[in-house]
Amino acid sequence: MAKETQVHGASVAEVILNAYEHAYEQGWTDGLPIIPPSEELVQRFVAASSREAKESIGVLPPRSGVATVEVIAVNAVMAGCRPEYMPVIIAALEAITDPAFPLELIQVTTNPMTPLLLLNGPIRHQLDINYGAGCLGPGWRANATIGRAVRLILLNVGGALPGIYSKSSFASPLRYSYVLGENEEENPWGSFHTDRDFDPEDSTVTVFRATNYVNISGGEGVGPEEILRHIATAMPPMYLGGEGAMILLGVNHARNLYDAGVSKQEIQQKLWEYAVVREDHFAADFVATEKAAGRTGPGVVRRTRLPEQIYVLVAGGPGPQDVYISADMPQTRLIPR
Repeated sequence: MAKETQVHGASVAEVILNAYEHAYEQGWTDGLPIIPPSEELVQRFVAASSREAKESIGVLPPRSGVATVEVIAVNAVMAGCRPEYMPVIIAALEAITDPAFPLELIQVTTNPMTPLLLLNGPIRHQLDINYGAGCLGPGWRANATIGRAVRLILLNVGGALPGIYSKSSFASPLRYSYVLGENEEENPWGSFHTDRDFDPEDSTVTVFRATNYVNISGGEGVGPEEILRHIATAMPPMYLGGEGAMILLGVNHARNLYDAGVSKQEIQQKLWEYAVVREDHFAADFVATEKAAGRTGPGVVRRTRLPEQIYVLVAGGPGPQDVYISADMPQTRLIPR
């Protein structure tokens, strides 16, 4: 293990507080309290990964830091994870460091983009990943700390320190943690990971480049056409985010659309057709960028280049609510059993 720092105090509570103060002063935290990563805890987390401590999972820009299993364990402990979360965090980092994923851009851009982690399969139940009511909010340890561990690794290993390497003008509270499961039990069409040729019993993590999300309220007691038109109004074209859009259908609208005989592919096609804005609503440089990317039609700017770049999932609890997230460039990894 790396060099150990001794922290002292008159009580356990004081030791923990002093460890937090020291870590904050060193720039090792996201601003929130941390669990001191003792050697015993780190070894326990490494063992739970079934990997060697010195094994490199990836190199993180912009500092070209090496994310070994041991370093990942240190940050997972600090984030408040349980040891059994380690395989998920490692799989997510394998996806994040894939050359096809724009990690360096995410780390240094002025945009608030950040990785979003989507969990599918039995792992949701094994780790108590929230995919139902409140799945994008507080209250679930796994959702909160898995995402936080990834963020700490991006900070401490990758070096994406705010105002130094990370130039995000405003950043986003979603950079603390952005993790959810898919509500497969309420998805009548089949889950996201089976769409990507995984088996239903496989556990996967998919990492998206993502920014803000918009909650879409309404559409109760109306037909499928009205539901989809209503959702499309919340899907404006996005600079540096046009390669994909995620729609989290709430369980009410998912059931309404399915019962009306609408397929997932038809949802994608309709949203692609409806989610357009007239060119003259935008600055000329934005329109030129979108034209070069193939995201325009006659006099309009489209949300995505292709219908299949609109990722339709089911999540959340009951109610006439849906969510739109600017999310693209998904990378999926199998989580070992």
